[in-house]
Amino acid sequence: MSVVKSNWQMRTLCTYVLTNDTGLAPNPFWGWCTLAVCTPNHQGARLRAGDWIAGFLAKGRGHRLLYVMEVASRIHMQAYFDDPRFTMKKPNLRGTWKERCGDNFYSQNPNGLWQQHRNRFHLGPDYLARDTRRPFVFVAEKFWYFGRNADVLPTEFLPLIGGRGIRTRHTAGLPEKFFEWVEAGFEPGIKGLPNDNPDLASNLIAMT
Repeated sequence: MSVVKSNWQMRTLCTYVLTNDTGLAPNPFWGWCTLAVCTPNHQGARLRAGDWIAGFLAKGRGHRLLYVMEVASRIHMQAYFDDPRFTMKKPNLRGTWKERCGDNFYSQNPNGLWQQHRNRFHLGPDYLARDTRRPFVFVAEKFWYFGRNADVLPTEFLPLIGGRGIRTRHTAGLPEKFFEWVEAGFEPGIKGLPNDNPDLASNLIAMT
């Protein structure tokens, strides 16, 4: 007799370590958490709606849990650029940090070639080639972004953290315990400002 798996058992958990946290990747603002130009994108993570991505800060920052997102969709970068829901994620270099760190700055010209629009972080042909090699964006409506308020991860979840790149294979049962811990312990949404936000002192970012 076959055993029907629970929703949690059918989810994939993709984990990785971030070297910095500026509000670009992930970008948790304007009602959506989006991941457009980071390690899971660059490595072509094969994730579907319902899968989770969890990003941890580097060892020097205590491997704290920075964010978790439940993937709602994986959309092509051109569709992301064209979608009016994500217009506010196009960088405004004269705006607040929240407006400047938008991750929606790639589109295709009529010949299908990628073009890089003005942005704060990923400038030049090297970034353009790397960011558009696998041109897909992970989008989430349900997410937890902790920023500077990230807490120390319980010891039992430390094995989720690997070295370079993404990890989608974990000890059996551990992802399900992690899902339960996050959902039971925290309300979704933004919990703190980015760790590497230069506007922090003047508190220019609205927590929405």
